[in-house]
Amino acid sequence: MAPFTLVALAVGLLLLSVPVFLSIMTATFVSFELFGPPMPSVVLAQRLVEGVNIFSILAVPLFIFAADIISRGEIGGRLIRLMESLVGHITGGLAIATVLTCAMFGAISGVGAAAVVSIGPLVYPSLIRHGYAPGFAVGLILTASTLSMLVPPSVAMILYSVQVGESVARVFLAGLAAGILLMVLLSIYCYAYAVVKKVGRAEKATLSQRLSALRAAILPLGLPVLIFGGIYGGIFTPTEAAAAACVYAAVVETLIFKRLRLRDLFRLSQASSLTIATLLILIAAGSTMTWFLTLERVPAALANSLAGVDASVVLAAVNGLFLLIGMFIDPNSAVIVLSPLIAPAAEAIGVDGVHLGAIVVFNLAIGMISPPFGLNIFIGMATFRISYVEVVRSVLPFIAITIVALLIVTYVPALTLWLPGVAL
Repeated sequence: MAPFTLVALAVGLLLLSVPVFLSIMTATFVSFELFGPPMPSVVLAQRLVEGVNIFSILAVPLFIFAADIISRGEIGGRLIRLMESLVGHITGGLAIATVLTCAMFGAISGVGAAAVVSIGPLVYPSLIRHGYAPGFAVGLILTASTLSMLVPPSVAMILYSVQVGESVARVFLAGLAAGILLMVLLSIYCYAYAVVKKVGRAEKATLSQRLSALRAAILPLGLPVLIFGGIYGGIFTPTEAAAAACVYAAVVETLIFKRLRLRDLFRLSQASSLTIATLLILIAAGSTMTWFLTLERVPAALANSLAGVDASVVLAAVNGLFLLIGMFIDPNSAVIVLSPLIAPAAEAIGVDGVHLGAIVVFNLAIGMISPPFGLNIFIGMATFRISYVEVVRSVLPFIAITIVALLIVTYVPALTLWLPGVAL
C-alpha cells in the first residue's frame, strides 16, 4: 500500500505543478508516517543529509561550474575553427564538424544544454551560408548537443553511478562508446544529406591554416586531456578531476584568453549555484524516497516479479519508460528518482549495471529533443528564435537516427562494455 500511496501522491502533486523535489519529499514523508516502520521521523532528515554526503557527488557541482565558464568563454569558438579546418572541405564537412565540436565540447563540459547555447549561435549562420536548410541546421545542433550527456564527464553519468553504486570511471567509458556510435551515425546522415541536397563544400584549409587553428585550440584540447588523463592515469578521482577542470577553465578564460574577468566568474558562480542547489536538494529528496522504498522491499519485489522474464523484454520496457519520462521531466531528475529502483531488478536478470547506465542516459538524451517538453526544444526556440512547431519538425529525422543508435546500444551490450573491460 505504501508504494502506491507514495507514487499517487507524488504524481498528483506534480500535476498540480508542485516542484519535483517537493513532490517527492512530501509523498515520502506522508507515506512514512502512514505506513513506515516504528522509527522517529527525524530519521528522514538524517537521510536527506546522508543523500548528498557522498564524495563522488562533489564532481557534479564542479563540472556544472566548469561548463558555465566554458560556455561563456572562448573555448567553444576555437574548437569550431579547428574542426572546420580539419573536415570542413569534405562533403557534409561543416555539418560533420558541428557534430565533432559538440562531442568535444561535451568532453570538457558534461552538460548538454551548454553546447546549444555556446556552439549553436556560432555554427548556425555558417551552415545556412553554405546551403544547409535551417531545419536541418537546428535539428543537427540540438541533437549533436546531446552527445554531452554521453561522453565523459557527463553529469548524468555521474549521477547514475552515485545512485546505483557503479564505478564512475567504468560508466564514463560505456557512455563514450555509445557517444562514438551516435557521432558516426550522425556523420553518415550529414554526408548523405549533403550528397542528396547537393550542398556545397567549404574551401579546403591550407596546412598553415590548420596548424594555426590547432595552435589556437591547444589549450581547449588540454582540458579533456587533463580530465581523462587524470582519471584513467590514476592521478585524479572524478571529483578531483572536476575541481582541476574548474581551475583550468577559469585560468585559461580569464588570464590567457581574457574573454572573462574575475567579476564575471563571480556572476557565473551565482548562476551555477542556483542550478547546483536545485540539483542537490533533488538528490537529497530522491535518496530519501529510495531509502523508504527499499525499506518497503519494492526493489526486491520488482526483481522477483521479473524472474524468468527475458532480458530483451525488460530492456525494451526500460527504454520505453525512460524515453517517455525524458519527454516530460529533466534528465537529472529521472536518473535520481528511477535508477535506484530499476537497477536492482535489471541486474537480477543479468543486465550489467554499466550497460544499463548507458541505456538509461541515452534514453534521456533522446528525451531532451523529443516533444512535447524536451528541454533542448525550448532552448532551441530561444537560441534560434523560431517557433515550437519549427523546432519539433527539425528534430524528427534526428530522433529516428538516435533511436537506431539506442537499439544498437541496448541489444549489443559488447559495444558499451568492451571499452570498460579493456581500459579498467
